[in-house]
Amino acid sequence: MAQTIPPSLEQELQKFENLRRNHETLQMMIQTMQQELNEVKATLEELGKQPDDVVTYKSVGQVMFKIEKGTIVEELTDREKTLEIALASKKKQLESLTEKLKEQQTKIQVELSKHNLRVQ
Repeated sequence: MAQTIPPSLEQELQKFENLRRNHETLQMMIQTMQQELNEVKATLEELGKQPDDVVTYKSVGQVMFKIEKGTIVEELTDREKTLEIALASKKKQLESLTEKLKEQQTKIQVELSKHNLRVQ
């Protein structure tokens, strides 16, 4: 005999699914930003090993431009700071969203037990 899910529980399940999707998207964004930050740091480290008069190039699309080392170091340092700030913000959002997910899961479990339902 199949049991029907009450509309209120269905809404809670939908909220949970939306939160879960947002959580997953945020995790992917953080991972992408972390990879970019790692690349910027590695590039800055390599540039730091080079003499100041080294010939450097910057790739813009499919074209490469000659650029002064100091200029590119400044650009990359700014990008590093921006990424670090954005990453910290996204991590806080993720923590908050994780907490909301846990709360929603608890809410659903309580509702399931009220209606004597089980998840299969």
